[in-house]
Amino acid sequence: MKKTGFARHLSGLLALLACLVMVASTGACGPAMGGGKQSPSAPQSPATSTAAAEAPGRVAIFTPSDGITLSQHTPINKWAALVPELKTALTKENLSDKRIDTYTSGNLEDQSKELQDYVVSRLSERKAGKASEPTTLVVAPMTSPDSITRQYGDYISKSLVADAKDKSRARLVSSLRLAAGAGMHVVVLANQVPGIEPDLFVQLSDARAIGQMQADKLASKLELDKVSRNNPCRIEILLPNRTAETSSSDATSADKDAESGQAEQDQQEEQDEQSSFPAQAFAGIWQVLGPYFKDGRVVSPSGRLNADSTEKDWQAVAFDPGKDASATGKELATRLAMNTGAKTHTEVDGILAMNDFIVSGVVSELGDLGYRGSSADVNPEISISGIVGSMAGRQDLHRQRVPKPAQSPTPQNSTGSQADSSQTTGKTQESMPSDDHTAWPIISGYGAYVDNIPQIVDGQQWMTGLEDRQGLAADIAKVCVGLNSQGKVPAMETIQTVNQDGKQVRRLSRPLVAVSASNLKAALIDTGYIKPADAGL
Repeated sequence: MKKTGFARHLSGLLALLACLVMVASTGACGPAMGGGKQSPSAPQSPATSTAAAEAPGRVAIFTPSDGITLSQHTPINKWAALVPELKTALTKENLSDKRIDTYTSGNLEDQSKELQDYVVSRLSERKAGKASEPTTLVVAPMTSPDSITRQYGDYISKSLVADAKDKSRARLVSSLRLAAGAGMHVVVLANQVPGIEPDLFVQLSDARAIGQMQADKLASKLELDKVSRNNPCRIEILLPNRTAETSSSDATSADKDAESGQAEQDQQEEQDEQSSFPAQAFAGIWQVLGPYFKDGRVVSPSGRLNADSTEKDWQAVAFDPGKDASATGKELATRLAMNTGAKTHTEVDGILAMNDFIVSGVVSELGDLGYRGSSADVNPEISISGIVGSMAGRQDLHRQRVPKPAQSPTPQNSTGSQADSSQTTGKTQESMPSDDHTAWPIISGYGAYVDNIPQIVDGQQWMTGLEDRQGLAADIAKVCVGLNSQGKVPAMETIQTVNQDGKQVRRLSRPLVAVSASNLKAALIDTGYIKPADAGL
């Protein structure tokens, strides 16, 4: 009996086990047998979970096409580089690549038409009964920068000229208004559009910020706070400016209103000049360096700026850079009083050159004039091999400037008069003139021109600058996804509410990135902005 009962019990267990195996097999094979579809009760796979978390809506990006070709100089700040990084950032925010549209235009007319066509197409889909989805437009309005502004790259912030007779501008404005009225979100990049209140304005490079950044870095590098007025730092500012085009006036001397009309015209021209790119750049420079010029701790080697200068004196250091480096070289030689066969070198500690196009002319001319050394000589402990080591990731550089003497290094005797250099150095005045200064100055620029990067590595150019492109792309992507999913701009450290023309505007901005040999690898190579070969490595 026990044996029979045990056999039955064992038989029942085996039958139950067989059923469980069949159920498990059926569950495992179910998706394949069902054409790849799981039953509603089946647990979701990782792929299904990712799809469920996909960000809603669409993003359409409208930017100008690149038009910068300055000899072989190519700045890193390009729309063609920002757009793919923005697309990558959007996909990282789980927005499908199929929901991202990009458009580039060579002029405002084409851009306004493409924007209009896109908005009308989206509205037509809604009227046709297709399910509407949230949409964010990212628009960088097309402007016409002059040759000087182009030297700084594509991202220079500028307000679109309010011209009611301009059909292209009117079309752009009406399209943005139509989109906003239909519930679409608008993000404007760099160039403001009069009459449009976007959900977010992205502030990119502006003249004042570029000038102020270079002045800040020069002041820090040269430790101007520790400089004595008895032995001041010598800083020359090279401010590129397009030569004003003269045009004939329709007015004649017979016109009774000629004088008053001319006065109004002159006043308007003065206002335009003070708001021009060079004027605003100098305002940013003077905000930092002005106090040092005023108290005598900084002087201009050319004498074009002095203690009485103000930010309105920008034209004193402005010049026309022409189309190549030769114009800058001639200007620098004139500033340093070395274009007449001078046998000695004018002392200069720093040259604020504004952008890398100007830097190229400065570096070439300094070499021709016989200046020697590099920015690495500011701290003798740092060698070019050390800089290259930093590029390769072997070490970090921590620079400290050799303190500038409180008094002029010219030796003096016990009576206070200048001592004969032959008595102190064993060399005659002819072999080593006391007023000859061949030390290479600190040179600053902007734009991170690719072919200037080797000059930073070898110390000829001390620093350049650019936008935090990847940081901006990541921020803009988060805003677009936030607008589409929540209908509002998300709270972020890089976004502030500012008063603009009496209205509250949400503005996104990031500090400019200053690049020198000490951080070139982290700022340019590790980010993928350039390749090691571009730096000559």
